[in-house]
Amino acid sequence: MKVSKGGKAGVGYILFKLYVKFMFYCCYNRKMYVVGRENIPQNCPLLIVSDHQNSMNDALALLYAIKNRRGKRKIRAITRADAFDIPYLGTVMHWLGLLPAFRISYGVENLSGNMHAFSEASDELLKNGTVFIYPESGHQDKHWLGNFTYGYLRLAFEAAEKCNFEKEIYILPSCNHYTGYFAEKEDVLIKFGKPVPISQYYERYKIKPRTVQKELNADIHQKVSELMLDVRDLDNYRAIDFIRNTYGIKYAEYNGFDPENLAEKLISDKQLCSRLETLKTANEAEIQSVYDSFSALSTKIDELGIEDRFFDKKISGVAVFAKMLLHAVALPLYLIACIANFTVIYPPKLINRKVHDYMLHASVKVAVACLAGIPLANIIVFLSVGLTTGSVFAAITGVAVLPFLYIFAVCFDKAHSNCRKELRFCKLLKQGKLNDLMRLRTETRNTLEKLLK
Repeated sequence: MKVSKGGKAGVGYILFKLYVKFMFYCCYNRKMYVVGRENIPQNCPLLIVSDHQNSMNDALALLYAIKNRRGKRKIRAITRADAFDIPYLGTVMHWLGLLPAFRISYGVENLSGNMHAFSEASDELLKNGTVFIYPESGHQDKHWLGNFTYGYLRLAFEAAEKCNFEKEIYILPSCNHYTGYFAEKEDVLIKFGKPVPISQYYERYKIKPRTVQKELNADIHQKVSELMLDVRDLDNYRAIDFIRNTYGIKYAEYNGFDPENLAEKLISDKQLCSRLETLKTANEAEIQSVYDSFSALSTKIDELGIEDRFFDKKISGVAVFAKMLLHAVALPLYLIACIANFTVIYPPKLINRKVHDYMLHASVKVAVACLAGIPLANIIVFLSVGLTTGSVFAAITGVAVLPFLYIFAVCFDKAHSNCRKELRFCKLLKQGKLNDLMRLRTETRNTLEKLLK
């Protein structure tokens, strides 16, 4: 893709970015939070370093978190090289300004490809552009931060060397956070920390580059960890994650946080996980017993196909039945929405059956929808409505309502699934099959509360 002087983005890039933004921001996600946007330095070389938990969607969320009026700042991302091998997708990724990063698992002979990508990225930095990179060299499947490779620091100091260490380059720590990784209409959060100017390291770097890289890498890693939810006790991760998503709602409210606000819930979760870590250090056996109980509770709830939050709600069988009737009335519109958006909804499901890395599934949904599903759906609806009615206005209207039909179909699916779980809960409760589970839940929560107090 051609880059204009000064790192300014081209018109094609801006238009395609707006198109993807509409799909990602309005159709796929429910709400997006951006915290610390005031920390983003302007008119300077900027290297953004973030954790990596949701593959391509991390990059899209970060891209749209940065206000870039009229494309004045050219933004590039360094991403996994194997994605460029996918037919057509690789071409589009190059056009969008994405650069491939080769890992040793791709073969030692391919590592030389990083030199070209990093050189191109460093040139972009010196035009006051922005490059973001994920130094974990892979996406995680949990809320925890892996080790950082030094590639991003080699990139930063290579840019500094090109300008004879005369230009300030900033490294901006960042994190991404989600209410859920895989389903549509979930919330996403991007949080920026304070920028780190690396000119303070220039003189020492000239003498001991590796020592400086090691020191700076540890500092940046720590700053990213402090921004995100970094659960270090991976052996008990399932129990901790279940605690923060269930009891954690009550904990947030007790401590003055809004659990419906993802930014506030992240602060509360970090505080809760920190306290759990402190408790384990003080009394490992006792907190481990609590973890085991919560893990057993989580397993049983999953087996029954219900939700923990139902225990705190007064679910009426009459209300659930009324919801089911409402869903039955809305079913024809749901079927129309699914048919109209057939190319958007179903091809990613078929593709994901062959994608073993389930952390890529959400990215496949977005990529397939943007590159093929939405254009095909628009063409099919435009032609079918236009030929049926003989009206161009009707055809354009049909295309205009497609996104809203897609959102309706997604929301209908989620609401209907939740309703079926509520119905199952009411049935099990009436049969007395939840008594032991309710007792375990109460005892486990009370024990945890006592420990926290």
